[in-house]
Amino acid sequence: MRWVLPYIDEPPDFWERVAETVAPDPLLVYAPLPGDPLGTGRPPQPTAHLDELLDARTVPVAALVNPIVHEGPAERAFASLEPTLRHAVEQQGVAEAVLGSVGLARLVRAALPTLPLAASTLLEITAPVQLVYLEGVFDTITPGDRVMRDAVALRELRDGWSGRVRLMVNEGCLPGCVYRTQHFFEMNAGEPMPASLCAGLLEREPWLALTGAWVLPQHLELFDGLYDELKLDGRVTLADPGRYLRVLRAYVERTPLALGEIGGGPATAVSVPAVSRAFYVATLACDKSCATCDVCREYYASGGP
Repeated sequence: MRWVLPYIDEPPDFWERVAETVAPDPLLVYAPLPGDPLGTGRPPQPTAHLDELLDARTVPVAALVNPIVHEGPAERAFASLEPTLRHAVEQQGVAEAVLGSVGLARLVRAALPTLPLAASTLLEITAPVQLVYLEGVFDTITPGDRVMRDAVALRELRDGWSGRVRLMVNEGCLPGCVYRTQHFFEMNAGEPMPASLCAGLLEREPWLALTGAWVLPQHLELFDGLYDELKLDGRVTLADPGRYLRVLRAYVERTPLALGEIGGGPATAVSVPAVSRAFYVATLACDKSCATCDVCREYYASGGP
């Protein structure tokens, strides 16, 4: 099993502590591609120590090449991307590229055939039929947030995919959030910290936070056998190194954390009852008919276990 962890702007000795925390498991740190001409579609993150980390080769680094949008056809985007990505791979030791575009990934595969490629969660891979589109392009898939609370769907993806499966476990987005696309466009607009577009919804329907695409450390055992890698999100929410290590250690050791402690973003930063194992198990097998089901509403109203 491998840990896939977000880059925060800390010197190489911090990453030595991270490696010690997950040992003996290996790890991969994902970071914006240095000098990426496409961007990531998110607000810029500090990267003062990124070249230092790459030069130190302390841990392997994956490059994020998953913009929400890029100008023109994939061929045009790749023409501007290829020199930067090739330099990062051949001169800086970048060990993987994470892509949110199948067309762009095919071009990267042809140009850099030995570079491992991972499908971003932004591709919203949720059904076995989608795997047909991805074979021969990606080595690793990251299931979309719509199925992170659906044990049957995750099993179908695991059984249908010949490569590696990477689960993002502390992501807090609401499954199928109707604000998600616009949120990415607003992040792409250069705002330093875009507002949470789901905040008003969660104020009106706070129980919805209980349906989010997250796995608490104490519930990881319920996913054993469904993944090859576990990924933490949090380039912003875990930017404090002390908090980063506390959250990582909890996931490694499977010690309990509350929903608001996992660094999952705005949809988890709300007050909800403690999440019991029995409640969480029930949500992995439900039919997601939230409009007509009262289980999560009633659990929220009851105050939990």
